[in-house]
Amino acid sequence: MAKASDKFHGVEKYNCAQAVLKFFETHPAVSPDKIEEFKQFGGGRAPEGVCGALYAAGHVLNNEKLLAELKETFKREAGSCCCREIKEAGRLSCAECVDLAADFCSKKNKNLG
Repeated sequence: MAKASDKFHGVEKYNCAQAVLKFFETHPAVSPDKIEEFKQFGGGRAPEGVCGALYAAGHVLNNEKLLAELKETFKREAGSCCCREIKEAGRLSCAECVDLAADFCSKKNKNLG
C-alpha cells in the first residue's frame, strides 16, 4: 500500500509539504503548480514554523474544524505542531509526520487518497 512518505525525498526530492500534496494529487485543491509552490514550506519554513506536512494537510482539508483536530493529533503524537519542536522531541521523524498528516486526511475525507 502506497504511503505519502514514499514521496518524501524520493526520486522527485519532495519535501514534507510537497509529499503530502503529491499523495493527494488528484484532489481538486492540488495541482502541479501548487506542489511546486509548497517547496517553500518544507523544513520548518511554513508560517509560524508549523510542520510542512501539517501545513499541506490543512490545504487539502480546507476545513477549520478538521484542521484543529489534526493539530491536536500532532500535539499528541509528535509533541508539537512546529517543525523545530517536533524534531527536538524526537517522537516522530519527518517521514512519520508526512504519513500522520496524510493518513488523517484520508480517514477524515473518504474522497481523498
